[in-house]
Amino acid sequence: MRLLSKIALPAMFLAVCFCSESDEIIRQKFDIIIADDMKAILEGVAEEALLEKPYVDILEYVKYEEGVFTRRAVVDFYFLKTIGVKISRKYRYHKRLGLWDRYYNKYYQFEAETAGAADVAEN
Repeated sequence: MRLLSKIALPAMFLAVCFCSESDEIIRQKFDIIIADDMKAILEGVAEEALLEKPYVDILEYVKYEEGVFTRRAVVDFYFLKTIGVKISRKYRYHKRLGLWDRYYNKYYQFEAETAGAADVAEN
């Protein structure tokens, strides 16, 4: 009986800790997956085609109190210099698994500013 209580109490404590992650830890996991996705996007793209500083735009980051998924985010990735193409990805955080899930990935075209057009617009 004592052995069971020595095992059961720490196991329950660990289960509670892992099931109720803090907002900060969930956000850190999100930042990691975003950085990893940007790295994967940039692999295989010629250096001269890339923006000087590729960037992401987090369009949404929503928290839910109940349900299987407790967070949802929408992120646009900008990485090409002269072609107006971005990648839009949607993510959701699975509470029980403690993982971010990417469930949407699509390329979109937009009006790109070239270096020459940007210079003319400023003058």
